[in-house]
Amino acid sequence: MDGYKQSKTARYTLSVVYLLVLAFLVVGTLLSEQNKLEAASQQEKLSVIK
Repeated sequence: MDGYKQSKTARYTLSVVYLLVLAFLVVGTLLSEQNKLEAASQQEKLSVIK
């Protein structure tokens, strides 16, 4: 039974780590897309001014 408890704790810990990594990737992707859109918008504004 002790092995089962250790296994359960390890699975729980790894699932939390997996969710944190997944959240990091999703947030990073969203921020990257937002920055790309903002840069394109700034470039468009500069080209209109010239």
